[in-house]
Amino acid sequence: MSDTKLTWAVSDQQTRYPIVETNSDKLKDGSWIELKIGAELISDFKSKNILGHVKGRSVPDSIIVFTAHYDHLGMMGEEACFNGANDNASGTAFLLSLAKHYVEYPDDYTCVFIAFAGEEAGLKGSKYFVENPLFDLSKVRFVINLDLMGSGVDGITVVNAKENHEEFSILEELNTEHELLPVVKSRGQAANSDHYYFAEAGVPAIFIYALGGSQAYHDVYDVSSNLTFEEYPDIFKLLTYLVDKL
Repeated sequence: MSDTKLTWAVSDQQTRYPIVETNSDKLKDGSWIELKIGAELISDFKSKNILGHVKGRSVPDSIIVFTAHYDHLGMMGEEACFNGANDNASGTAFLLSLAKHYVEYPDDYTCVFIAFAGEEAGLKGSKYFVENPLFDLSKVRFVINLDLMGSGVDGITVVNAKENHEEFSILEELNTEHELLPVVKSRGQAANSDHYYFAEAGVPAIFIYALGGSQAYHDVYDVSSNLTFEEYPDIFKLLTYLVDKL
């Protein structure tokens, strides 16, 4: 039993026996609960990364990569649905908004948009892509990974900011100049989203997530009605301003 929030995840492994966890306040002394548990490990499950690009106007051989994972957790049994509105339908929507923008207003650089599969099972899609790239990774100027973008009322955090100090400084300056977000926070490297394997391969990459709003995460309460998107337009402006400065 746990006294903290229950959080579900997916895995590429299966234990020999089920492990059931519940909150301590849900069961009283002497309580009985009857469960019927079914589990299946699909060892050959297949999913696909999805990629599109807009050719650059003046420097087409240099590439800006925008990424977001489109997978989540799915169903637990027949009734419990983990929708993943914030994690990561919000990032996928942001990715599509950026793609629409750069189709209408192409950048000097070529812009590539990748929706990754398999992030929740251990960054499977992005790892595969970095190991089997469809373009020369040495030509990538910068990677911007988008995950958990449903609010931003308390600003954003930039993972890998300390490893990309110059770009992070530009981002901070742009945010101050245009008075967009309450704060732009800095974090170091972390293997917590699809930027990671790019960075490990020597490609400059950051991961941005929005702060504030719904705290639902890897549970059944992460639904679209809990997302507010207060700072969606300002985060969008900030990222396009950053690309203009790269």
